[in-house]
Amino acid sequence: MKKIFIIFLLMFSLSTLISAQQSTAGISVKYAVADLQGKKMSNSNYDNYMMYATGRYQVFINSELQKVAILNITNKKEVLNWGKDEANEYTKYEPHFFVPDFKNFPVILMLEEVIDGSSNGQHVILMDKGQGFYCGFINLAADKGEGASITKYLQINMKAGLITFTFLPDANIFSWENYEIYKGKEIAFEVDTQKAKNGLRSSQTSAYKVTGNTASYPAPEEKLDTKSNEQQPQKEEYSW
Repeated sequence: MKKIFIIFLLMFSLSTLISAQQSTAGISVKYAVADLQGKKMSNSNYDNYMMYATGRYQVFINSELQKVAILNITNKKEVLNWGKDEANEYTKYEPHFFVPDFKNFPVILMLEEVIDGSSNGQHVILMDKGQGFYCGFINLAADKGEGASITKYLQINMKAGLITFTFLPDANIFSWENYEIYKGKEIAFEVDTQKAKNGLRSSQTSAYKVTGNTASYPAPEEKLDTKSNEQQPQKEEYSW
């Protein structure tokens, strides 16, 4: 009788686990901006980096060197080390972390390039399954003042492993790629977590289409003066 009871408990636990996995597999996971406080490192492999703890990962950012490293705290291994070949002294990084409303789901870092207080766009980094992936660069800014951050207008969701990036419908979004202004409802990106190395892509519903791989997007070194009839500022080509 005791053995039967133990077997029953094991079967019940297993069926509950399977049921829980199935019930969460197709749900819509929402992301929200997390206000993480950085800690400046010293006497470590990441001296002068700011460290941000996201739970399963430690993210190290050096704004001056424009480099990022991600450490998996479970095995203490560095799972991503990314940065530009040559840092721009006028560019600073401002991190925006997007955390899901369920544990053990991917964490997203939107690393904003800022020049003289103006947003140049966002480097997108995904942390998932103990790994870190650089997904590309979104060279968009909010058309408010001289290049506000898009993160205030961004909506991120995930379902069945597909992460979607959309915007508030009436938000005015400015593209540094073609110097056009779009409504938020016209722009959508996505990342397939099963193919994270392939990076960002425009979704089929997006009127704004990326040109080539987003990881090779150019980004401007100057802010655009939309009131001027002078020649548009030249953009610096990045290759990563």
